[in-house]
Amino acid sequence: MLRQQQSNLISTALLVVAGLFVILLSSCTQEEKKAPAPRARPTGKGEVQTQAKQEIDPASVVAVIETAKGNMEFEFFAADAPQTSKNFIKNAELGYYKDETFKRVEELLIQAESRFVDDTIPIEQNERTPKRGIVAMAKEEGATVSHAAAFFICKDTLVLDSDYTIFGNLISGLDVLDSIERNDRIMNITIRDK
Repeated sequence: MLRQQQSNLISTALLVVAGLFVILLSSCTQEEKKAPAPRARPTGKGEVQTQAKQEIDPASVVAVIETAKGNMEFEFFAADAPQTSKNFIKNAELGYYKDETFKRVEELLIQAESRFVDDTIPIEQNERTPKRGIVAMAKEEGATVSHAAAFFICKDTLVLDSDYTIFGNLISGLDVLDSIERNDRIMNITIRDK
């Protein structure tokens, strides 16, 4: 009986070793698999983001701010504020301004921001002046950096007490600018070719 158990144990061990050998041999003969192609993934806002787009040249595009009261379009000062312009385009392309509101509306400016971005970017100083139609990045009073996703549009000439990044100018929609009220919604900001 002991001999029978030993024989069964040896047979089982040999079967296990043979099975492992077959698995090892088959894994060595498989072709090398390529990495899967990037897939779309949720952005957390009910939309799907595909792989990153090629970087857009701010000098060749216009931003379109879509509101219920009409559209405002602005061109970028790409040479004066290249990093700020690229940052704004990136935020718009990712849908960060979609369904946001103009939280600050005053006699001289309107301001909006994205609730999805809590970051700063360096101020890009230039010789531009804050006058009617100018688009600039907002910042905290006394700050030495701009908020990465808060911007304002001048309704008239402003006298600012420190440096701000001025990165664009309205080319259409001045009537819409004048009609915006507090909490008016930005339906979306899109980027189109000039």
